[in-house]
Amino acid sequence: MTTRLPRVVAVGFNKCATRSLAKLFERAGHASVHQKLPRTFSFGLRKPRKLGRIMRFNVEAGRPVFAGFDNYLFYGDLIDSNQTESFDGNQYFRQILNDYPDTILLLNTRHREGWIRSRLNHGHGEFAAREQRIRGLDSLDQLCEQWRVEWDRHLSAVRTFMADRPAQLVEFHLDEDCIEDLVHRLPAYGLRPEHFSDIGRSRDLRTRAWLMQVKRWWSHRRPRAQK
Repeated sequence: MTTRLPRVVAVGFNKCATRSLAKLFERAGHASVHQKLPRTFSFGLRKPRKLGRIMRFNVEAGRPVFAGFDNYLFYGDLIDSNQTESFDGNQYFRQILNDYPDTILLLNTRHREGWIRSRLNHGHGEFAAREQRIRGLDSLDQLCEQWRVEWDRHLSAVRTFMADRPAQLVEFHLDEDCIEDLVHRLPAYGLRPEHFSDIGRSRDLRTRAWLMQVKRWWSHRRPRAQK
């Protein structure tokens, strides 16, 4: 009988290499899920569901956090930001440890101001504009200040909660740590440094200028889920 490896849940924020981390685990042969869970309908149609939304519904209904999609080993990018509200499932780190006691929390971080700049650029500015609107803020400066508070509060809460179980908290700072450090901390998972790359940044660098203009236009105008 093969012993199942503990789940690894990235409880940092989006724009902190979540997609790259998911690919790192996926390329090592592990079932990984990032941001959205696909749902298959008849005729082959697929509708994605945000992980954060499912997590919230599960907790509100008294179910385990990952009920309905607990067959994955790696989970990352748990935010659900839509047209009417914004919720980040990373705040459920306590419930995750309660429901799945052997889980390893991966606190993925970077320099905070670089993270804010990345969020401001995300979706060619559409993400920040949407977050500002649904929070009822007057300016992007106010939004950035809220993000700073949320960043500091969340990192402090995770570290405080995990202080008595340090073996289950792995921190990875995108700007300061080498990927080899993360691989070394998780030897049982068979991760390989060459399987890690900054996917979002490298993809944008390869995109032609005219295509970036099209993507920017579509990002601000494409229909999005209301809730």
